[in-house]
Amino acid sequence: MNTLYVTDLDGTLMRDDKTISAESTALLNRLLARGIHLTYATARSYASASRITQNISFHLPVIIRNGTILADPRTGENLEISAFGEELQQIRQVLSGATVPGFATAYFGREEIKLCPAGRTNEGFRDYLEGHSGDRRLRMVDTEEQLYQGKTCYFTFIAPKEELQPLYERVKQIKEINCIFQQDKYRPEYWLELCPGNATKATAIQKVKQRYTCRRVIVFGDSANDIPMFRTADEAYAPRNASAELKEIATGIIDANNDDGVARWLEAHAIE
Repeated sequence: MNTLYVTDLDGTLMRDDKTISAESTALLNRLLARGIHLTYATARSYASASRITQNISFHLPVIIRNGTILADPRTGENLEISAFGEELQQIRQVLSGATVPGFATAYFGREEIKLCPAGRTNEGFRDYLEGHSGDRRLRMVDTEEQLYQGKTCYFTFIAPKEELQPLYERVKQIKEINCIFQQDKYRPEYWLELCPGNATKATAIQKVKQRYTCRRVIVFGDSANDIPMFRTADEAYAPRNASAELKEIATGIIDANNDDGVARWLEAHAIE
């Protein structure tokens, strides 16, 4: 049976130290060489995800920005981008006057840019900027108008939960978008991410499934943004470190992310 396997990265395939182990890397490369259909779905950008997965020979389109973009894992070329449409005007109204730090991800032709309102900062956002100090995609803008330049496809905000909660309550009223509100896996701050209504890990997986005429989908994930793909997959597995919410709807529980759970499960069950 032609099965598509899709794994989340952070907290699932990746260990808590933000790496993929040598054992998982070797196991996955052997399975990929045997021809299994395996890819990943992540909230990360391609630039970030590709650095982490660079030693794994993924060849199917990878799903990034929570399903907003399908990209070629070998070249980084964007195969498909879901951008905001008319609903962007509603987002602008809700975000008008907001002071929470973050950025809008937009495309200018093929170039991806992160537009950050200057002057907005907090400890969590400073940590993000320090970790991306060499990221040429980052651009500081002086006005709200400049935040909406280009082809906007994603918004990211980083702050303590109590500061982000009011903004989340407002933006989630916009029916045409998807909102992901959850705690950072590595810090105490929360992230609020906004993407187009037709962009989820689940919808992107269906696109890959159709491209390769797969009959079944088996997924792996650990947190709230994996719920849509868990609900639409034929089978869904959560590592022991996953959230209780995700474990409740999982087909089964596998070894934790720090114990190579995904790779070991695939080694035992992914027979094509």
